[in-house]
Amino acid sequence: MIDVALPIFIFAMGASVGSFINVVTLRFGFSEKVRNRSHCMACDIPIASHDLIPIFSFFFLGGRCRHCKSKLTLQYPIVELLLGVLFLSLWYTMPPSLTFWSLVNFVSVLVFLSTLVALVVYDLKHTLVPLAFAYTLLVSGFVATSANAFRISSLNPIFDGLIGGAVLFAFFAGIVFVTRGKGMGMGDAYIAGAVGVLLGIWRGIEAVSFGVWIATALYLTLLLLSSLLKKTTLLPAPFRVTIRKELPFIPFIAIGVLISLFTNLSPLEFGSWIGTFLW
Repeated sequence: MIDVALPIFIFAMGASVGSFINVVTLRFGFSEKVRNRSHCMACDIPIASHDLIPIFSFFFLGGRCRHCKSKLTLQYPIVELLLGVLFLSLWYTMPPSLTFWSLVNFVSVLVFLSTLVALVVYDLKHTLVPLAFAYTLLVSGFVATSANAFRISSLNPIFDGLIGGAVLFAFFAGIVFVTRGKGMGMGDAYIAGAVGVLLGIWRGIEAVSFGVWIATALYLTLLLLSSLLKKTTLLPAPFRVTIRKELPFIPFIAIGVLISLFTNLSPLEFGSWIGTFLW
């Protein structure tokens, strides 16, 4: 019974955190009077507790407000489902032992993943990186690394994380400096530094490399399609890009982090596999 109940509880906890992340990303940075309860963004009517059940309430309501029937954003169930899956994936791939430092490490990585999802959503919506989110990511990564160091009674993870964070931050900050902010923003440098703190120097570099590869491949594909189909409506407007168009980079870093965190795949091995497959 516990073997079934515990994964359900972990998933539900992740979905609940996803619900909180939705609220944060939709309201952060916008002045709004203090409220005791969530409310509809269209009609301003408070939302009943039974309409706030993660994932299920959205589909039970048909994706619309119960009162004014305005459409609700798909961001709600997508983020809730994503956090539930991530929490469950971390539990299965890196289950904590019932020791203090192991639990601290596990919870800190959950905070890191939750903050990373919040950054992805916010970057997609506004192409901005709130410093409050970046600092939370950095602190949670450092706490997770430190807890792991105390768990194994070695300071190597801390040194590795500090070096990784410094190298990745310096690299991306250098790009910002050279391009005068046109290549990417300082927010990307902060996030890359936090990734290095959590994953260490080599795994951090691999995670960011995956992100750069995926971003480059997608950008070049969309650029080519936009050029070929510029006189047609086959490619929706949101997916049309030009050489000057600004694209969010955090989602691709996040994909690289997930690949590095949940798999043993490395960019070199992946590149070798692609080469073998193509030739």
